[in-house]
Amino acid sequence: MDIDDPVHGSREIEEEILKELLDTSPVQRLKHVNQAGPSRYLNKNAVTRFDHSVGVMLLLREFDASLQEQIAGLLHDVPHTAFSHVADFVFDTERHEYHERFMDKIVRDSEIPSLLEDHGFDVDHILDDENFPLLERELPDLCADRIDYFLRDWKIVGGGDIQRMRESLGVHENRFVLSDRKVGEEYALKYVRADERWWANPEEVAVFHVLAEALRHALEKGLMEEDDLFGTDTEVLGLLQGFDEPEIEEKLELLDKGFEVAIDPENPDFVEETKLRYVDPLVVENGEEIRVTDYSEELQERIDEHREFLEGGFPIRIESPEI
Repeated sequence: MDIDDPVHGSREIEEEILKELLDTSPVQRLKHVNQAGPSRYLNKNAVTRFDHSVGVMLLLREFDASLQEQIAGLLHDVPHTAFSHVADFVFDTERHEYHERFMDKIVRDSEIPSLLEDHGFDVDHILDDENFPLLERELPDLCADRIDYFLRDWKIVGGGDIQRMRESLGVHENRFVLSDRKVGEEYALKYVRADERWWANPEEVAVFHVLAEALRHALEKGLMEEDDLFGTDTEVLGLLQGFDEPEIEEKLELLDKGFEVAIDPENPDFVEETKLRYVDPLVVENGEEIRVTDYSEELQERIDEHREFLEGGFPIRIESPEI
């Protein structure tokens, strides 16, 4: 099997377990779950959770991660709901980790465990991300998940050049690192910028809030079950569109027509918090590790400014068109 990925290039997949897992229902569903959730209404982001999951697997493969870790990388996003992180706004999860609670259920209720067992893999080991330090690490470290979604958005959504950053990537003591101080600073500053532009800005937060309000209303009215959230974007949107509920229709029309967002501490329609994302990569020179903030005052200042900007959430007022 050949995979042509816009971030990681052309790669051949020979392992039967990977090819079989790619064809499973939970993994295939991710082709129809937008990476940016309802933010596609803002920036027309066409990246899917499938693209990202395959990209994580390819990145791990490139840096000689074990086959088990490649499998874990491919599967790491299967518990995402439709519209990705919108569930974190529906259920108000501070760390934006709602989907992580369902990894065990989504995988075990599918054909995946039998496939893994048939190929001699321990399902419990694969589902425990603590076994895979290249795949997942706490902020501010780099990890395959964090690297792929940044590079993918920076190139595909933002149209930026990722070549220097990719060339500087390496692994040292089982951790992703960079090999050039200048690239390390550039990478980290662009990561903060990406969070400001796409993942944690008032417009993004407002779009998530509006769709979450529609979903919350449907759940509270008993029109939907929580399990319904684990369909595709199209399936969940179709459910919402089929309900004869003015409150839901109003939210969907707002999303379709678009709206302006104002920061209004005195008279907000709502105050919504979002997750802070940044990295402070390790750079390795002559075998020695150093954090970018150890030599870049600019990065530390930008992280502090961004943290302060997000602290307490956004007091948002929506200026909507006539509906």
